Amino acid sequence: MAGDIRKLGSQTLIYGTGYIVTRMLNFFLLPFYSHLFHPSQYGVASLVFSGIAFLNIIYHYGLDSAFLRFYTKKGDYQREEAFTAAFFSLLCTGIVLSLLLFINSAWISRAFLGSSEYERLIRLASGILLMDTLVNIPLHTLRMNDKAITFTFINLANVILNMSLNIWLIRYKGMGLEGIFWANIAASSLSFILLLPVLKKNVKAVFNTRLFRKMLRFGLPFVPGGMASMVLELIDRYMLRIMVDYETVGLYSAGYKLGIFMLIVVMGYKFAWQPFFLNKADDPQAPTTFGRVFTVFNVMMALVFLGVTLFIHDFITLRIFGITVFGQNYWQSEHIVPVILGAYIFLGMYINFLPSIYFSEKTGVIPLISGSAALLNVILNYFLIQSFGMTGAAWATFLSYLWMAGLTYFVVRRWYAIPYNWKKVFLTYGLLMVVLLVYYLGNLTALHEKAGLFLVYAGSLFFFKIGDFHQIRRILKRE
Repeated sequence: MAGDIRKLGSQTLIYGTGYIVTRMLNFFLLPFYSHLFHPSQYGVASLVFSGIAFLNIIYHYGLDSAFLRFYTKKGDYQREEAFTAAFFSLLCTGIVLSLLLFINSAWISRAFLGSSEYERLIRLASGILLMDTLVNIPLHTLRMNDKAITFTFINLANVILNMSLNIWLIRYKGMGLEGIFWANIAASSLSFILLLPVLKKNVKAVFNTRLFRKMLRFGLPFVPGGMASMVLELIDRYMLRIMVDYETVGLYSAGYKLGIFMLIVVMGYKFAWQPFFLNKADDPQAPTTFGRVFTVFNVMMALVFLGVTLFIHDFITLRIFGITVFGQNYWQSEHIVPVILGAYIFLGMYINFLPSIYFSEKTGVIPLISGSAALLNVILNYFLIQSFGMTGAAWATFLSYLWMAGLTYFVVRRWYAIPYNWKKVFLTYGLLMVVLLVYYLGNLTALHEKAGLFLVYAGSLFFFKIGDFHQIRRILKRE
């Protein structure tokens, strides 16, 4: 078990480090945008990229999830056949969908952005969606073969080119918002070129239609669930545009993006977690391992939450060569950051509960869970935005993710029992609440005061032996 957890830890470290580097490079474009674009302009770009994230679910229609399952599942087929079926199906449908978007770009711009002046952005978005679809299955293949370093290198190359082109096209070529989209297309094209060896190695001349039908049956239930998840993640921006204005959308999107520090940890963990638990389907010790991982995961989440909450103001107001990291027009979005961080904690918990769904193959429950969370999110946004603006939107997100994680746990635990140590988890967050009360009620602002508070919390976790720190030390040692 120690070796298994150490492997997960090392993979999470590689994916997490790569995700940190790539996301932080992308994140530093936010200060760049905040000094060049008015919040209303950034709001438009945010809405288009929100649409791209939503349409990715339709473009993939569950085949990416099905590929992960059937690539590792033993059967009367080769792994390359699963790759071929998924890749060529997504290629064909991706071309058709992007053509539809391109042809109907003017109507889409009027319907979702309130004006046809953003037609070119919709057309560029169709190119981004197609290129992202082409790299999806090859990137998953690297993950499933434990090629974490190669995976990270390709993503890093993508982000470096993306960031460089953003600066060049916007700052020096004066392309405005369009520069963001052209940079994304070029970066995704580079990723596809770098993934050609993976494509060449895994593509077979024969298309296994029987396997493809099985993959569709497994993957299609993920579509409504994925769409519901995107509604949960993105509908707040569109409701803010309708109920308030573009400027509020830009401010909210900027504040939301500051939650990247938690998202980095969650997604780095997810990249390692999925291949890890899928490859342990037949291990009788897997439930115990998963339970112990869950405890350590929550300790990690709590530490990141506290660190970002304590020091986010110092970060965004930091001056470098007389220029603040964050444009002053965006500072008022700072207060929603802790709420978004909390929402990401519950997203991480939901990801931890996925083995029960995958191993039982009861994927039909996903649309029900995600759908109920999305419906709750829409209702909460409607009422909370009216009273509290973007702060209400942030709390709607928090409560909806809490509902999704809690409902998933209570629904799926009977299918695949995992012994979670809830006593340690509740103690972890209970201690966190105490520290946060001291921080806010004491109005601590000095850096040394906040650093001391963080160290007190970390020390309390060690004192109460939360997270099995002695076990972690053993894991990090060579067996």
